[in-house]
Amino acid sequence: MVARSDGDKYPRRRGIGVELGRLRRDAGRTEGDAAAFLDCPSGRISRIEQGLAAIRVGETKALLDFYRVAGDRRDGLIAKVRRARDRCWWLPYGDQIDDSFETQLILEADASALRTYQPNLVPGLLQTERYATELIETQADLPLTEVRKQASLRVLRQQVLTRGNPPTLSVVLDEAVLRRPVGSRDVMREQYAVLAESAGTPGVTVQVLPFRAGPHHVLGLGFHIFDFGPEESATVEVELLDRVCFVTESQEVAHYKDAFGRASSQALSVRDSRLLLTEFASGA
Repeated sequence: MVARSDGDKYPRRRGIGVELGRLRRDAGRTEGDAAAFLDCPSGRISRIEQGLAAIRVGETKALLDFYRVAGDRRDGLIAKVRRARDRCWWLPYGDQIDDSFETQLILEADASALRTYQPNLVPGLLQTERYATELIETQADLPLTEVRKQASLRVLRQQVLTRGNPPTLSVVLDEAVLRRPVGSRDVMREQYAVLAESAGTPGVTVQVLPFRAGPHHVLGLGFHIFDFGPEESATVEVELLDRVCFVTESQEVAHYKDAFGRASSQALSVRDSRLLLTEFASGA
């Protein structure tokens, strides 16, 4: 008997979304029809069918009723939705999560590999809670209790790297990330130490792009690439000034993959990056 992989246990939302979209079209229904039936924005139906939003079991049953789907096909799809939602650890924090953040969490949960370039800040998957708290306090005018909730949520995201069959994570940090203080020296010292430790974890690589590398192709632009294996196209999340956008078109995705490759090739080696991070941790 062949052991079932983690990916089989937790169906990807993309596959579920594609199937729901096919059933909708077979039933002669538009996205607007489905949205009106669920009393939700039409954009939500689009995001569900793209695998960029979590769908509840109740919503699935309602849509399958609307599409007149019965029998084994109905039961099988509902079972997939139930299994996929087992990985939605963030559901109790719904009041803290907007649509874009939910999409990011879904992509992180489903990806087999993550690649991140950051020109300004430590990426959320490697932030300490104290670093995250200082950062959120600076970026938003929120009560302290709300800041702490968001910082805790950011740290909870990191469980994706310690679950069974976790995605690989490759990070390129501009040297500015290390030079820019967020909070006290003690906060930064702790953050440097976590980065150095993470850089030595199986499945995680951290490279530093030094100032001496000069101008480069991705200067000033933070982005994340989510890979899902050879049979599925990747998705890119691009960080803009006041929002994020998600890129799925193959030529644009290829552009970001190339940009990450160039940044990685100009960065310090993994070994030298870890040595540098260790120096920062001891001398912050």
